[in-house]
Amino acid sequence: MSYGAQVKFGLARQASAGTAVTDATSFHAMAFTSEDIGLEQEELISQNLTGQFSQGATYSGPRNVAGTIEFEVTPRNLGAALAAAVNHSPASVTSASIRTLTFLPNTADFSSFLVKAPWTVYKQFSDATSAEHFYDTQFGQISFAFGAGAFLRGTMTAVGGTRTATGVGSLAVTPAASDVGRLFPWNVSSVSYGGSGVSNFSEITVNLNESIEPLNALNASLAPFKFTRSGFREVTVNGTFYMTDRTMLNNFVNETQSRLLLTAINTVAAIQSGYFNTFTIDIPQLKITTFKPAAAGPGEVAVSFTGRGVIDPTSNYDIQFTQVTTWQAGF
Repeated sequence: MSYGAQVKFGLARQASAGTAVTDATSFHAMAFTSEDIGLEQEELISQNLTGQFSQGATYSGPRNVAGTIEFEVTPRNLGAALAAAVNHSPASVTSASIRTLTFLPNTADFSSFLVKAPWTVYKQFSDATSAEHFYDTQFGQISFAFGAGAFLRGTMTAVGGTRTATGVGSLAVTPAASDVGRLFPWNVSSVSYGGSGVSNFSEITVNLNESIEPLNALNASLAPFKFTRSGFREVTVNGTFYMTDRTMLNNFVNETQSRLLLTAINTVAAIQSGYFNTFTIDIPQLKITTFKPAAAGPGEVAVSFTGRGVIDPTSNYDIQFTQVTTWQAGF
């Protein structure tokens, strides 16, 4: 019998494409709430009419690794997720033991075959002596959800990769005890919109989608020929806003773009005198695309809204993630 509570899950940055990581010390152990990353295989069924009602011959179709992992954010799994889905080489500024890591989405593909840097995924169930092992994994989407009465949550989506045929032996991949309790509850989160602090959001989710997909070709393989971009990068925001002022409505009507800053600080313990684990999402130009106030019942009016991050001509980015940490593990 296998229990979800005992599943081991880890990510490791590969030194090169095509070569899976097998050293346990290279993996970033991920504490998570749910995941379904695994091998997906389509079925190719003959459509020939053969004089009978039975289905035609069946063959293996395109094969790929895909799925999502959802997690409550901690400093270590945050760093691994940002490196895998945003940029494996963030800008880093060090002061004493404090590192400030700035993650901007990649401006160029990793190679002619991979859009993002290749990562190895390790997943082992407690009743197995070996583990699922995927390499050249492409993480094409990441989102973060802030909500009243909840921990900050992240979701990362794998859109490609290759499965090691025989798996890999059991590895010591366990989240650090010093990290698993350092969460980001809603009461340490803050929102700034248009340069002013606001407190009337009940929930807000930010999503970065790199629009990556597998490209199949006549390459004598069930695996994709390469991974490619199918469209533009998309930065989207959605949430719920209590109608206590008209700022966002006015911006929607006037088509005014304003800066959105989301900050979460873990105050369980200082990582250095005066410093705490901190996470910031910066969208310098947020265009509100849907904002339609409506009343339903006698209670507080809450408005659902959607928005889109637009590239800022001054800073030249549409989204930026910043992490303040003491985490020294390499990406």
